[in-house]
Amino acid sequence: MPTLIAMCGLPFAGKSVLAGALSRELRIRLLSYDYEIYPVYSRLAPAGSSAAAEHDFVQAIARREIGTIRASGESLIYDDLLLERDDRRKLAAVAEAYWTDLVLVYLDTPLSVIDQRRAANSRTRTSVPEAKMRLDISLLEPPEDAERAIYVSPDYVLPEVLARISARLTGS
Repeated sequence: MPTLIAMCGLPFAGKSVLAGALSRELRIRLLSYDYEIYPVYSRLAPAGSSAAAEHDFVQAIARREIGTIRASGESLIYDDLLLERDDRRKLAAVAEAYWTDLVLVYLDTPLSVIDQRRAANSRTRTSVPEAKMRLDISLLEPPEDAERAIYVSPDYVLPEVLARISARLTGS
């Protein structure tokens, strides 16, 4: 069954780690906003665009890329922040247009854990500037019941997450 699993949550919540593990376990392609979409397409945003306009521009390209992948019949795990309901609504519309089941996985990671991860990763990973982190926190709209997101805590057990995703896909 064609599937789109979309990760969402704050930076350092653990989305990329979980997305990679799900991709390996389910043998589904992983598309990363941070590594495959933003670095390539942000440069194409119209000169002088605000940060919000650039975000919208690149998100639209990401949705087109997801549509292209789904049109080929391939299932996909999409790793992105998807902080705002409107971004998730637009992604759901893409899934629906390609007759794809959307499973939203929300990494519900407390800020104290995120702060610890940011500090630990500051030596090995590009850091998210404090102003950007605070903006992301202010933009976060956790998924509502209608979005049917799978909430995942930082102490998740991968087989349990896989079982929850499988149950969602099979309707059990």
